[in-house]
Amino acid sequence: MVWQDFPNLRRKGQVNYLTAQDGCHLRTASWPTDENSKAIIVLVNGHREYMEKYSEFITDLLARDLAVYTLDNRGQGLSDRLLSDRLKSYIPDFDLFVSDLDEYVSQVVKKDPRATELPICLIGHSMGGNICLRYLHEHPGHIDKAVLFSPMLGMTLGAPFKDHLARALISGLCRIGLGKAAFPGQAGRFSRAGHQAYMPKVTHDADRFRQETDFLDANPDHYVGGPTFAWLRAALISADEVMTPGYMDVVTLPLLAILAGEDTLVDNRMAEKIFAERANVKQVTIDGARHEVYRELDRYRDILWRNMDEFLALQ
Repeated sequence: MVWQDFPNLRRKGQVNYLTAQDGCHLRTASWPTDENSKAIIVLVNGHREYMEKYSEFITDLLARDLAVYTLDNRGQGLSDRLLSDRLKSYIPDFDLFVSDLDEYVSQVVKKDPRATELPICLIGHSMGGNICLRYLHEHPGHIDKAVLFSPMLGMTLGAPFKDHLARALISGLCRIGLGKAAFPGQAGRFSRAGHQAYMPKVTHDADRFRQETDFLDANPDHYVGGPTFAWLRAALISADEVMTPGYMDVVTLPLLAILAGEDTLVDNRMAEKIFAERANVKQVTIDGARHEVYRELDRYRDILWRNMDEFLALQ
């Protein structure tokens, strides 16, 4: 299991901390360029995730002679948690994620010795895809290409709530001071059984999912529970901002959007709407794949990698 070797995957990596402007400590990892590097990848993970979860994916990137930079988003992994109860997933505003990414790119990635000569590609999964689009809109000109997996541009809030009722409930609870509360049972401690029940939402690959379960069992400090109402409100506001008419007009770089055909966590219709008929965007739907396409069965991952290799001009 490659996570056991992190950060020394295909080659030796570095783990450091970046202090954001507001004092939040962000855990980062990097595999800087060498003489063989073809491009620089900045990897932004999704909700409740952490860098080690991407060990196999990072290993695949390194095998393609790509330098890699990544981080634990604030409130997740071993970056600073924002509440005293570290099991609650909390953020007051997604602007903080966007600001963190901007600081990371400008203060760390751009200081790679080959940053001025190699293309820089942003890769974001789910919540990370939302953050990446926000960053690209607010800070154009710093990134050459972008790849988004299952971007969170709309959420499937699910039964028993319809979307408008769920939004009203979440907003109302935040207004009366319950933003730091979570749905009952959503912010409990890690358990193997509870985590295993989540598998049908994210992947068909039992072996890859078991590796994550084993990791969290051995490293419980990386675990964060379900979202607070404040996180949900912030996520909805950020998704609505990206869906504003004309928002994508500023995002003109080449962009590859990969959607999971069986995604039940994000609303693919929003991505299909925002990317439709944009000359700079290639959209691919992997039929049958679940939300976490980067760690799906090989038959789905092979489609992902074929498209990525072509898009990044690696083949």
